[in-house]
Amino acid sequence: MAAKAISIEIGYLLTRVCEVDYKTKSHKIYKSFTIPTHEGMINDGVLTISPEFVENLKSALAANRIKAKQVVFTITSSRIASREVVIPFVKENRIADVVNANATDYFPVDLSQYQLAYSILGTLGETKNAQQYKLLVMAVPTALLSGYYDLAQALKLDVVAIDYAGNSIFQVVKDECAQGTHLIVKIEERASLVMVVQNSVLTFTRNVSYGVDEAIDSVMNTLAWGDISTVEQAIRVLQKNECIAERGPSAGQEEVEQEGETEVKSAREKAMDDVRAAFMPLVGGIARVIDFYMSRNAGVAIDRIMITGLGADFKGLDELLAGEINMPVSVLMDAAGWNLMRNFKNECFGEYIACVGAGVAPLGFKKDTDKKGKEKSKGDSKSVNGAPVAYALLGIGVIVGAALAAISIMRYMDVQTTNMALKAQAGSLEDIIPIYNEYVATKAEYTKVEAMYEATENRNESMYEFLEELEEKLPSSSNVVSLSSNVNEVSINMITDTKEDAAAAVQQLRTFDSLMPQMVTVTALREEEDQDTGVTSVNFTVTAAYWPVGLSPAERMEVDGTTDTVDNGTAE
Repeated sequence: MAAKAISIEIGYLLTRVCEVDYKTKSHKIYKSFTIPTHEGMINDGVLTISPEFVENLKSALAANRIKAKQVVFTITSSRIASREVVIPFVKENRIADVVNANATDYFPVDLSQYQLAYSILGTLGETKNAQQYKLLVMAVPTALLSGYYDLAQALKLDVVAIDYAGNSIFQVVKDECAQGTHLIVKIEERASLVMVVQNSVLTFTRNVSYGVDEAIDSVMNTLAWGDISTVEQAIRVLQKNECIAERGPSAGQEEVEQEGETEVKSAREKAMDDVRAAFMPLVGGIARVIDFYMSRNAGVAIDRIMITGLGADFKGLDELLAGEINMPVSVLMDAAGWNLMRNFKNECFGEYIACVGAGVAPLGFKKDTDKKGKEKSKGDSKSVNGAPVAYALLGIGVIVGAALAAISIMRYMDVQTTNMALKAQAGSLEDIIPIYNEYVATKAEYTKVEAMYEATENRNESMYEFLEELEEKLPSSSNVVSLSSNVNEVSINMITDTKEDAAAAVQQLRTFDSLMPQMVTVTALREEEDQDTGVTSVNFTVTAAYWPVGLSPAERMEVDGTTDTVDNGTAE
């Protein structure tokens, strides 16, 4: 009989729980349910449990008659770093040794504070001598795992594995994505995960720091769909109703003038406009990641784009995303080798996808590495006469001892001679001590002044270089109307001939060394027509945040949302 395990994914708003078969070829889901997650209990994957949550989860497990004693957690966090690496084709039980030996090359951080895990993506090379392993290696902060062990202890469950959500989803879709290139987006409350599976190999993952929580808040803050008082009710409204306007309000107005008359929008239409606006940061973030992937993989065509997770079942979200990226988007309804529709007859399975996949082949992060010494077995041996052996060993010991004593005396004499020479040299250098002390004091003052200067540095000091880069990189069809800058960000009002020119200008801005690519955003875009010439132009404003002064490339990688991701062995 297959061993059962409880698979748990804790989100910002909801906690999903499934009872599944653990590490079996046949996939079966026995039970599933959700409970609310207490506010502030989780922050970027770091879990802080509360007694009320533990009691609620215990009661839910008992009510669903789930009696398994093993638990596997699946987590999402921008603090989880990942790399795709290639290593020699060694025995599988030696892969961990190779990964640990080269870990500092993969992750230039203090690895004493991290736990490593790996997954075999495949092999490279056709001949046996030329073969190599292709691995996905991940590093998770040890401190991040503690909360999950505390929760398991409170529930009196044994942690058999802690998995990364990207790997959990990959285990579900890898057979479905056996041929071609498939882009899968898992949309959750406050973050989303974009991953590419090519011929059953996970080749790319990125985190997007937007989810559906703002849309849920928009539904809860209106009476257009009734009195919605809980997150679960708001989610069901978004799943069953057309809550997304076909297009947003024009220029932020709620009244539309038509033929000299004013048509006032209904409360439902205003609410739909608000929901659509709440989804736009998420849609924009996903679109930017797709653009980034396509720019890095120009020769690779995406065969399918599928969405899953909590937001995948929101009615109209797939159409909204498809319209923004100008590519067809579908909802992941089933996967080869799984019968998800049968296991989730009365509810949407998208929000459980990481839970059901966590029990297949988890990466297996561990809080502590068990190091247990193995006692050597003591077998019965035949007795021998030890006296001759003892005398022989004694004689050898005397000879070796005499030789070592002679060597020690010679070394002592050499060291004594060197010591006397160094004392004489030190006496001749006493005059340099005041000069050295003055040097130390001057260096300390210089360090203080340098620290004070660094504290006053800001990006406005490099404004001349920024303007030169602006002049060099902006397309010739772009005209800068106005520019304002402070120590944190720059705002540029521009005019271009077409929207395509505007997009090209924004794309160029995302390549600037001084700007954070993911913080380059467009606001107030509008088309204007010259009444005299009839020429149409596009007026828009770009707001971009500066990188903090003095940030190294490695530190930029950690600040950016790309540290926990894979991109053919390189990080953004």
